[in-house]
Amino acid sequence: MIPVKEVMTTQVISFREDTPVDEIARRLSNSHITGGPVVTGDGYVVGIVSEVDVFSKRGGVARDIMSPQVISITEETGIDEAARLMAGERIRRLPVLKNGRLVGLISRSDVLGFFATRVWTCPACGHSEHGLEAPERCVVCSGGEFTLEPAQLRH
Repeated sequence: MIPVKEVMTTQVISFREDTPVDEIARRLSNSHITGGPVVTGDGYVVGIVSEVDVFSKRGGVARDIMSPQVISITEETGIDEAARLMAGERIRRLPVLKNGRLVGLISRSDVLGFFATRVWTCPACGHSEHGLEAPERCVVCSGGEFTLEPAQLRH
């Protein structure tokens, strides 16, 4: 299991509850992201705001338009579990918390980047395959151990 702390974004674009909606729209657009957590002054996550919230809900500040039901994980959560949670809940991002405070964010693009750039390699025969977690057995030699390595670029 690879913990999300290995791939999460730590420089998280977040918003305060009193951030004006026009500022949220501008920051999301300028940063080319689709949403971010809403946090208190001491780093506790109280909501999530997305671009859909900006253009589909009425309100003047983040607290008026945010989704208050926050699904979050800890930095020790496995990337495979985070990916399943995002897919199952149909969400694009998960705040990563430590002692209840925001320490990072993992998005679907972070998971995709991990998947695209790493492979599980069987040390016995060298066979490699992509995956968010190690295979149980090698399909070539039936070996049961794998190492996580950078994927080789194919041209």
